[in-house]
Amino acid sequence: MVDLKSIWAMQKPEKDELIIKTKIDNLPQFNCFAATNHITGNHLYIMELSSNTIIPEFKNFKSKGVRIEVFEFKESKELNIYLIDNELKDIFSLFIENIIEEISSSATEIEAIEVSSNVIHKWKKLFDKITFTGLTLEQQKGLLGELVFFNELLNNHFAIERILESWTGPDFEDKDFTFGSICIEVKFSISKIPRIKITSERQLDISNIEKLYLNHYSSEILKENGISLNSLITDIRGKISHNKNSINQFNDRLELIGYFDDDSENYNLQYGIKKWSLFEVKNNFPKLTRDNIPSGIYDTSYYIENSALDQYSTDFNTILQELI
Repeated sequence: MVDLKSIWAMQKPEKDELIIKTKIDNLPQFNCFAATNHITGNHLYIMELSSNTIIPEFKNFKSKGVRIEVFEFKESKELNIYLIDNELKDIFSLFIENIIEEISSSATEIEAIEVSSNVIHKWKKLFDKITFTGLTLEQQKGLLGELVFFNELLNNHFAIERILESWTGPDFEDKDFTFGSICIEVKFSISKIPRIKITSERQLDISNIEKLYLNHYSSEILKENGISLNSLITDIRGKISHNKNSINQFNDRLELIGYFDDDSENYNLQYGIKKWSLFEVKNNFPKLTRDNIPSGIYDTSYYIENSALDQYSTDFNTILQELI
């Protein structure tokens, strides 16, 4: 039987790889992979399929802790099963190993998809019963920061369709917003120490993009009259409620991140933003990237003192002019 946890533990990034894949030898008749998203550390299972394979039952599949997506390309398709909640890693391993075991005797892709569907729906009942505490505090702050910036764009009359398209944070990308070749990385902190935490050597990498801006909200926890994750989401939903497609897309993207309305009681902590800082990340900006760290080191996490960034300060109006 395949040992997925061992495979995932051995996966290390090479060069510019975002998704690290290892072919599952137990399924020689299919192209199936155990994979890891290098940016987030989340594991996934990938099954490559021919373009004529029909897999409608996986569309719009939603379950806490696990996400399933189908990608359609010109000459092929992919079934991707993501682990969203890393605390469920052991259960997720058993889940995917069960799929692999069940489809090992399948001769065709159609048969394998039918078998996979049965296994998935059986395990969905288990995942739905698992006690789910929601997003961690760090994940909440990350999402809150992105939504504060999202709301600022709405307040400045950006089309909701364009904002949703540019919001790449839910897609596990290494930049939170991408407007063509201009990107914005958003940070939201409550530390009393004037510093910004960077969680990856990719976050401030400006290779292959025209400009990168670092958006930092320095905040404090309040007892009342602040903003919470729930209040901000309610505010945004109210502003886009007239656009059914956009509000559905907004809700879908919240669930990709792991925000479910059923868990909203966990997200009432209130914050007050003390300072809003914006910086343009240039070549000499103090940062660690893939080009200036020793080979073999990855997933770096570090802090930048705010005082070291004064010369790179910019303002929101300047960024808006860049995005128009």
